[in-house]
Amino acid sequence: GMATVFKAYQPALDRYVAIKVLPAQHALTPGFSERFTREAKAVAQLNHPNILPIYDFGQEGDLSYIVMKYVPAGTLQDRLGQPLTLQETIRFIEQIAGALDHAHGRGILHRDVKPSNVLLDEGDWALLTDFGLARMIAGETRLTATGVGMGTPAYMSPEQGKGEKVDQRTDIYSLGVVLYEMVTGRVPYEAETPLAVVLKHVQGDLPLPRSINPAIPEAVERVILKAMAREPENRYGSTGEM
Repeated sequence: GMATVFKAYQPALDRYVAIKVLPAQHALTPGFSERFTREAKAVAQLNHPNILPIYDFGQEGDLSYIVMKYVPAGTLQDRLGQPLTLQETIRFIEQIAGALDHAHGRGILHRDVKPSNVLLDEGDWALLTDFGLARMIAGETRLTATGVGMGTPAYMSPEQGKGEKVDQRTDIYSLGVVLYEMVTGRVPYEAETPLAVVLKHVQGDLPLPRSINPAIPEAVERVILKAMAREPENRYGSTGEM
């Protein structure tokens, strides 16, 4: 929802790539160009087998673009809507958590961890994408009138929804929501508007995963509840620990 993605051919290296082009109106935002360059450079330094590689980035006129590895398969979102097996869930969570741990260790937050940002390459290899994109576009932590700001309401931490300062624990919360959806087949909070979903994350009662899918082991439910604790200090300290 934040960019248009093109499949493109790179003749010099005889390969296809994905080019993510940000809407031209962002170029009119004060400080956008500097912020885009700063965030893109930082994300391009990430080197982890479960992070989608960035090949290049730049600006042409009022368009800003990022060139990434092209992955022909789908996303984790395509696999959801029903509970995954515990083996699949563990494999995906380990890979996504490893990618986040690598980024957090370099001071980079994702801010928009969700299944549609997890590409699945050959052999169900997870590749986390769109690091820093929400920050490039939003600039500052805020919600728009539609309730969409830095992050996606269904996966947004309470502190992110309130526009407070965030650290790596906001990504831990979002990963907890993804884990919840993997084992139950649904996100924890649904409502008529994005803002109403955000409010549920801030003050709603979390439906227990085992009340939706009794087959979930108690140990897995405990991991979800800790990762999705409303107060950041009650969550895991890192995705590696999770």
